[in-house]
Amino acid sequence: MKIFADNLRYIEEENAKGLPYKLKVTPFAHLTNAEFRMTRLGTMPKSRSFTGNGANTVSYEGSIEELPAAVNYVAKGWVTGVKDQGICGSCWAFSTTGALEALHKNLTGELVPLSEEQLLDCSLSYRNQGCQGGWMSNAFEYVADHGIDSEKDYPYKSKFIPFFFPIHLRCQHNHTAVIAPHSTRYVNVTSSKPALLAAIALSGPVSVAIDAGSRAFQHYGGGVLNSPCNTTLNHGVLAVGYDLEAPEPYYLVKNSWGATWGDEGYIKMAIDDSPKGICGILLAASYPIAA
Repeated sequence: MKIFADNLRYIEEENAKGLPYKLKVTPFAHLTNAEFRMTRLGTMPKSRSFTGNGANTVSYEGSIEELPAAVNYVAKGWVTGVKDQGICGSCWAFSTTGALEALHKNLTGELVPLSEEQLLDCSLSYRNQGCQGGWMSNAFEYVADHGIDSEKDYPYKSKFIPFFFPIHLRCQHNHTAVIAPHSTRYVNVTSSKPALLAAIALSGPVSVAIDAGSRAFQHYGGGVLNSPCNTTLNHGVLAVGYDLEAPEPYYLVKNSWGATWGDEGYIKMAIDDSPKGICGILLAASYPIAA
């Protein structure tokens, strides 16, 4: 109870400051920040693919003023409902499927939830580590080679497997893929604000990695998060839009901690001018494209 009381006091004190964001009692209100970081976040594996399946790095030479002032793929119908990864360190898989779901919607008109479990079970040879972590670009490389099933055909079973649990996964991909092998590839995004905004505006939702370990992120409840945070990447999420004309410009980001965290599972993260972006959001962005 002391931890909860301490967190509640912190939430109330921060909310009294008139900040552009609000905190609330989230599913992590019973955890200290150290416990939250230890059980819900992890270090992204060092091995990240930059070259597989013809991956290019895309940049943007135009001005931000030439881009749409606001983009929202949730409103556009390209984004599936918020999912919950549980205590498994599978954020990278949820970020990957979210980007692929949007691409599939754009290409076919069908919004189909895709299988995170397949990525956990089957992409170990692509330098991912199941519930112990992974990279979205590595997962995109796997999907380019093998395709991916629907969530219905290959359901998520790892919700209660802690990230530190030994890898024991067994691939059960049966090749009834929603997205066929060799039908996609992916690109990495140059680490700059214009490049990320252009990728979102011109291509669709973008997989990004961030440092989600701040106390404000743990208890986030709405508004535009602009509090200081580190840039040690430890969490994969999906950038599904932005708004440059809001009083506090922001990226709209879909998380995978269920709909009771944040703003119905989403967070608005401030668009700032720092070289790495808020919480490192510019450092490791990538997205799939049709082959």
